[in-house]
Amino acid sequence: MEQLSQPPCWKLRIGALFSGALAFCVILGIALYLSNDLRLIYVVELILLFCMAMWFGQKKRDWIAAALLVLPSVAGFSFFTLNVPALWLNDVLWAAAVVVGIVSIDLARRQRGLAIGLIAALLIVSGWYCLAYAPKQLALHNSRIQNVSAPIFNLQAVSSGFDPSGSGKIVVLDFFSTTCVPCIAELPHLMAARRDLSNRSDVQFVLVASDKGDDTPEKFRAFAERKHLGVPLAFDPEGKAHDSFGVTGVPAIVIIDKTGRVRFTHEGFNPAEANFRRDLVQFIRNLD
Repeated sequence: MEQLSQPPCWKLRIGALFSGALAFCVILGIALYLSNDLRLIYVVELILLFCMAMWFGQKKRDWIAAALLVLPSVAGFSFFTLNVPALWLNDVLWAAAVVVGIVSIDLARRQRGLAIGLIAALLIVSGWYCLAYAPKQLALHNSRIQNVSAPIFNLQAVSSGFDPSGSGKIVVLDFFSTTCVPCIAELPHLMAARRDLSNRSDVQFVLVASDKGDDTPEKFRAFAERKHLGVPLAFDPEGKAHDSFGVTGVPAIVIIDKTGRVRFTHEGFNPAEANFRRDLVQFIRNLD
């Protein structure tokens, strides 16, 4: 009679696949409209998958259904992080959350200590992933130390305080777009770094927009005034300067030393880069 009360496997598996797809849509929505913070995305999806796995585990312990539950998240996350395979540990931990969720209900009835231990282990590893592993991997992927001659580039001044020659100064260019969510998320950290170096008259921060990002000098200036940025602004027609430094997309930071050599680039931004501001300031301070 117990077997008859359980849902057919195909219904359970379709339900698991649909639930997994729904869970992935939730974190995709968070990334697109709320924050692309990897830690937030990881934790929200971990909770969703764990709770869903517990619910399906009460119905029937079906490992094919478990695989289908986690499949959309693993496939989607892996696709968006193709160039950062070190972050695929994220997928392993989500899969582990599904396994622990499925077995925890049954274990809680027979071996409560083991169930609690598995959940505690998952939480501990998740904490390490969010606080240590993921921030380090993002920093390693996004940052690149260089020592090459800077290309010849031309930028149009959009505000006062911009010295196009940058002669005798360390120049920090931040290629930016007013419609780019990560760019805007990076701004407070960049402005804080600029304040940390306010006693260094030999360091010039410049925010650079381009018509490739659907900006105009007027739109860019209005955005800066609205945000009370107070940082020198420049415009990069057709994104030629951006492309000449070999960076892709925005935000992209380029640091040029006093001798006109590119010493550092940083592409993209994720709030999970917990030491972004500290590392940027320290690098600039260490330049001659």
